[in-house]
Amino acid sequence: MSDPSASECRVEPGHCITCSDEGVAMLVLEVQAGAAVCADSDRRRQRVELDLVGPVSRGDQLLVHAGVAIANLGATG
Repeated sequence: MSDPSASECRVEPGHCITCSDEGVAMLVLEVQAGAAVCADSDRRRQRVELDLVGPVSRGDQLLVHAGVAIANLGATG
């Protein structure tokens, strides 16, 4: 018989059970009105909302959570 507790989801206090509070660094490829097209380290592209960060430029590195930029980490290179 298997251990029933092994299949339970456990969350540490202060962390989101849905998204695990994960932030992903992404490179800005193109800036659009209120959003940007960004790529992660595996070159997967994603539209990212920019409502929470100031102006961004092509080549900036953003910290992205759930499709929303939460910090501008500055220009790469």
